[in-house]
Amino acid sequence: MQVISLVGPSGTGKSHRAANIAHQLEAQAIIDDGLLIQGNRILAGSSAKRQPTRIGAIKSALFIDDNKVQEIKKALSDLAPDKVLILGTSREMTEKIASRLGLPAPCKVLNIEDVASEKEIRKAKYLRTQFSKHVIPA
Repeated sequence: MQVISLVGPSGTGKSHRAANIAHQLEAQAIIDDGLLIQGNRILAGSSAKRQPTRIGAIKSALFIDDNKVQEIKKALSDLAPDKVLILGTSREMTEKIASRLGLPAPCKVLNIEDVASEKEIRKAKYLRTQFSKHVIPA
C-alpha cells in the first residue's frame, strides 16, 4: 500500500480539496481528522471536527483511542486500497497517523501550497475564522 500525505496549517483548505486530490492521485481512501473516507462515504471513525474540545479533536485526529484504531484498521483491511491519502497539519502528524494505523510511512508529501493558490488559501482561512466552516470530504 502506498501512503501519500497532504499537509498544511488548519483552515487552509486541505479537506475541501481532498476528494479531488485523491482522485487525481488514484488514492482509494482518505484519512482526515479521525475518519476513513472512500469516495463520498465515511467508512469508519469519528470526526475530530465534531469534538466539543480542542483536546478531544486532537486525540480523535491522531487516533489515540485504541478502539478507533481497530475500527479503522478493520475497515482498511476490508477495503484493501492500493493508495491512501492522509491529511494533517504537518509531515510529522501524517507519519504519526500512519504509524498508529499500521500503515507505511508516507512516500510522498504534498504541501497545501502545491495544490492551492495563495488566494485560495487566504479564502479558506477567512471562511474558517469568520464563519467556523469545517469541511468533511465525504
